[in-house]
Amino acid sequence: MHILLLLLFSFSFGTSSYGGLLLPNSTTSLISYNQDYIVGKNILLDVKSINKISSHYISFPNTITVGVFDYQYKTKLYKINSSISIINYGDFEDSESYYTFSSNDYILKNSFLKSLNKNIYASFDLKYLYSEIDIYTSSTLLTKFSLFYHHQRFLLQLFVDNYGFIFNDYTTYNDKTPVSFGYNFIFTPKYINSIISINYNIYEDYDVFNVSSELFLMKNSSVMFGFSSLSKDLYYGEFYNDFLTGLSFSFNSKYKNYSINLGFKNLGAVGTSTSFTIQKSLN
Repeated sequence: MHILLLLLFSFSFGTSSYGGLLLPNSTTSLISYNQDYIVGKNILLDVKSINKISSHYISFPNTITVGVFDYQYKTKLYKINSSISIINYGDFEDSESYYTFSSNDYILKNSFLKSLNKNIYASFDLKYLYSEIDIYTSSTLLTKFSLFYHHQRFLLQLFVDNYGFIFNDYTTYNDKTPVSFGYNFIFTPKYINSIISINYNIYEDYDVFNVSSELFLMKNSSVMFGFSSLSKDLYYGEFYNDFLTGLSFSFNSKYKNYSINLGFKNLGAVGTSTSFTIQKSLN
């Protein structure tokens, strides 16, 4: 089952060996399939920038885990988010020799956001990935470029992601990074206290469409629902088993300087992914 799950991830998150770059790095990105959702949300709602530290833990079936720690802060010119991610794919055993090995990814990331004028923002991400599979290692340096246009209750983001180069590959085979481009479109309905998000990612061999909605229940809490087109690769073949496949849900609550977010994503016959985020405001 462990190998089956990795094959599903490989198909769903790209055929590149660097599919870990596409895994969610927070509870909101697990639900929305958008790693810039919070950035867009803050621009749309004109949220005052404050320093924050956050810790995220995401678990997939068969002991595959993602751990992230990030620090958000502001300088005179930029809003910056620095993070480190550790992805553990678990242990594997060769069925013939019973040899056991493990696989891990380590990602260092710095994101810079700058306001160009009243309506237009630009962001630049610089990512370094170090990956290891048993005794084989690889490292890459990657970038992401985004433009945001904000008008009243609407925000449009255009981006190019994971464009860069590979320092050294696992083998002599020349692999490629999972380059993508697309858009994120979020807006606030006039009569409902919520945010609706639509995003579309185009890769070399496939594309992904995701829709999500965050509903604000009270001043300090919200729920979020999401659905991804990736679910079609996880269908079991029975309507009652597939009905909820690809659906995700999270609950967010704030208390004083702390925020907690719990998320769940239905992966069909494979199982369920769960996520936990805790954040502290430092201002």
